[in-house]
Amino acid sequence: MSEWGEKLNAQVAEYKKQDVIDFQGNPLIEALPPILSPEEAFEALSYYPEFDEKERLLPTHIRYHAIPRLTRFFQPVMQHLDLEQRFSRLLRYGYVSRNPLSPNFTKSLSAAHHSLTGQKIKHDIRSTASSITLMGFSGIGKTTAIERILSLYPQLIIHKHPLNITQVVWLKLNCPHDGSLKSLCMDFFLKMDRLVGTNYYERFGSRRNSISSMVTRMGQIARLHCVGALIIDEIQHLLTTRDNNSEKMMNFFVTLVNEIGVPVMMIGTMRAKSVLQQDFRQARRGSGQGDMVWQQMKKDDDWDLLIESMWNYQWIRYKTELTEELNQTLYEESQGIVDIAVKLFALSQGRAIETGEEKITPALIRRVAKDDLKLVQPMLKALKDGRISELEKYEDIMPMDIAEYLQYHQSKIDLRATIQKKKELQALKRREREISNLEKLMVALMNLDIDPTLAEKVASKAIKDLPEASQAELMERALNLIKERMEPSKSKVNQSSKNTLRVIIDKGRKQKLSAYESLREAGYIKASLDEFVI
Repeated sequence: MSEWGEKLNAQVAEYKKQDVIDFQGNPLIEALPPILSPEEAFEALSYYPEFDEKERLLPTHIRYHAIPRLTRFFQPVMQHLDLEQRFSRLLRYGYVSRNPLSPNFTKSLSAAHHSLTGQKIKHDIRSTASSITLMGFSGIGKTTAIERILSLYPQLIIHKHPLNITQVVWLKLNCPHDGSLKSLCMDFFLKMDRLVGTNYYERFGSRRNSISSMVTRMGQIARLHCVGALIIDEIQHLLTTRDNNSEKMMNFFVTLVNEIGVPVMMIGTMRAKSVLQQDFRQARRGSGQGDMVWQQMKKDDDWDLLIESMWNYQWIRYKTELTEELNQTLYEESQGIVDIAVKLFALSQGRAIETGEEKITPALIRRVAKDDLKLVQPMLKALKDGRISELEKYEDIMPMDIAEYLQYHQSKIDLRATIQKKKELQALKRREREISNLEKLMVALMNLDIDPTLAEKVASKAIKDLPEASQAELMERALNLIKERMEPSKSKVNQSSKNTLRVIIDKGRKQKLSAYESLREAGYIKASLDEFVI
């Protein structure tokens, strides 16, 4: 049994002493994790993804891959702690009337079956189950919050002999897009099969089975496996149903709560308000845990805590300190919708990296909100203007998927990185080629007895003048440069000599000497016989 439990990620029951009298002696409650204090719930719900400051120094295209990690960040605030406490009560009190050690447990299973099939039998076991409804704007974080809370509980608990019960602590289903009760039942069978290794879908989930048959089986299975709570998300899809499917489904949930004893939690957008108020009125015992309506966050301590915690996750090159102006800008552009605020912060970093700004500014946040969150601008404008009544038409508009955004812009980053790398390689090859040509040219010049210093200078100048020239052309250019350097000095010497001779000749003429005589006396011309003097 334990190996099978480990394979299905189940937990073998470990029973803990209960302080609440109602919970004592009930193995389904004793096997649950301890009741958390608000402080313990805060720590347990918090999720801060790993982050290293050195990541900010990574190459551009590498940092771009790190940004989606921000979407896993979760900072609990007061409404999350409130929801955790309510769910804890919902789950435990739902088990009070379903104690498998009670002699009435088997009778209650039979009574539940008769309730589902429409038969009335007398039984004195009163359900302690209740319900919760959670409504709020899209993107406010309803689904994320309940998933974090559900992660605090094992989904499956194996009770060994003598109970031999497989307890399903919670099961989360999404309301089908068409609002079909049959589709919901089929999804239930599939998920139960994956959890406990049964074949309910094969036996009861065929489309040829009637809705009433499926509903009956679903209720029986929920009671048999001691389902602690059934969470139904996206309940606003019931608005799209036809043929009174909405009423049928809500009546079924009422039966689950009141007759079968399985607590039900419903989650939906504000559009679901009319459905829940009208069709779920019979299950108002759910008000025992209280219905919750989440609107946008206010600019208060909860908001500041969220933004300050999130602000630590920066992958831009220059870390930006959080200022009141940045905080206020983020609130104005997100209107306190948590999902939009987180994505706006992430997208702003992506834009800062992409443009090379490498820092976050209020202007950048506004620009990103305008360019990349166009779909939700009508909803945000309605929130800014306080036109709450107009929000329903925008309720199903969700901000863009950050993964899709990053994937789209990643190609630009990768292309820019590729081009930059190619440019660097080309520059490196060009430098290597220049060094090679320089060495060859210097050696050739020094073989002609050219001074090494001069050879290096003219070789470098030749390569600079003719970067694409052949070795022979570079050699010719270098020799011409040497010749140009030598010619000015020769002409200077010749001119100096000419000036000296002219002065000697002019001086001789004053002494009535010929030019020949003047140059010979000055030693510039030797007498022909002087060559033979011994």
